[in-house]
Amino acid sequence: MARKYFRIQSLLLFFSVLITVTSCKVGPKYERPAVKMDSLFRFAQSRDTISFADVEWIKLFKDTVLHRLVQTGLKNNYDIRIAYARIDEAQAAFKQSRGQQWPQISAVVAGGWQQQALPNGTTSAYSTLAATGQISWEIDLWGKLRRAKEAARANLFAQVAYQQAVRITLLNSIVANYFNLLEFDNELRITQENIVIRQKSLELVRNKMIAGTASGLVVAQAEAELAQAMTKVPSLEMGVGECENLLSILLGEAPHTINRGMPMLDQLNMPEITTPGVSGRLILRRPDIIQSEQTLVAANANIGVARAMMLPSLGISGSIGAAFNPTNLVYSALGNLVAPIFNGGQLRQGVKKAQAQKEQMLFSYQYTIINALKEVSNAILQYQKLNEIVVSQQTTVNAAQTAFDLSNQLYNAGYASYLDVINAQQLLFSAQIALSQAQSDELTAAVSLYSALGGGWK
Repeated sequence: MARKYFRIQSLLLFFSVLITVTSCKVGPKYERPAVKMDSLFRFAQSRDTISFADVEWIKLFKDTVLHRLVQTGLKNNYDIRIAYARIDEAQAAFKQSRGQQWPQISAVVAGGWQQQALPNGTTSAYSTLAATGQISWEIDLWGKLRRAKEAARANLFAQVAYQQAVRITLLNSIVANYFNLLEFDNELRITQENIVIRQKSLELVRNKMIAGTASGLVVAQAEAELAQAMTKVPSLEMGVGECENLLSILLGEAPHTINRGMPMLDQLNMPEITTPGVSGRLILRRPDIIQSEQTLVAANANIGVARAMMLPSLGISGSIGAAFNPTNLVYSALGNLVAPIFNGGQLRQGVKKAQAQKEQMLFSYQYTIINALKEVSNAILQYQKLNEIVVSQQTTVNAAQTAFDLSNQLYNAGYASYLDVINAQQLLFSAQIALSQAQSDELTAAVSLYSALGGGWK
């Protein structure tokens, strides 16, 4: 009785020690690195904590045609599909690493036939058949398997963040190229309107030449101006076609005509962006920062894996089965403790390698953050200055229109030359094109700011 009690105590003590040891995990515990971030973005004029990026993307734009384009792209784009496949791969790797912590069970069925010659000249033949169940289990003494699972989980989260980053990039690309397409349309409309004006001017000066009040030089100048305007049409039409082709590819489709919706200036629901939010929220919102941090988490966990490789490992294995000819029961149990003694410094260098990789990921994480701050600050500055450019360019267009109207009146009254009309017309045309481009750039800058702040991932 005492011997039986002693065995129970020894068994309980063994499992207590095993549980205590397996609760240990070698390697550093991850702590988010401290990164200095100002409370306000550079060039931001507001300290509001509600960010422009908190707006859901579909509520940011009025154009339902643009909504459909973005939704199609988010569903069919090949980069998005690849990103989802990478998530599936990382998820499988995580489940695989988790499964390594459990006992591995397998079954083996073996059979054979053998014939043997006996000394008396006869032969003996017999067959064998056995079925065995086998179990093996590596006890996670130092947390090697748990650290590997931690690294796999971080890689999974990193791939999810990567998918969100691809989503934001795709959203920004579709919207920006759609705005470019509308801008090409706008330039084409302005050019065609200018062609009509120049055709009327040419008709006018031809009539004046017939009446003897204008020379052939004036007619030649009008014809040259008309031809010059008409040469811009093929170039703009080529830009429209190339932009449609690029949008089609972003949608995951073969090149085709892209439908248009609302005019360019009616696209945004929030034309005034004054709340970029505080910079500290970028860490929680921008997928590229999240991805970089999760890569750092995985690298930190891999240090624990490398250190555990230098320590003894305990494995337990056993089998039980039956042989059917002759009939008997077969079973075995084995435990082994393996400790590395000499391996040419490979394990120690493996730890140094893991530490160096973590250091690389740390620098990458810190750079990703300051680069994100730069992108947001640039986007804020671009939006602000492009708004000023649009206002200034609108003033230029108004003044150029007045100059063109006056030059026509003075020419018809005989107080100005046709060269004055041509100069005024060129100034107006250039100002209208520049205004259209500035308005498109302002819209694109708004979308870039939205993306830089981490908007569009949900």
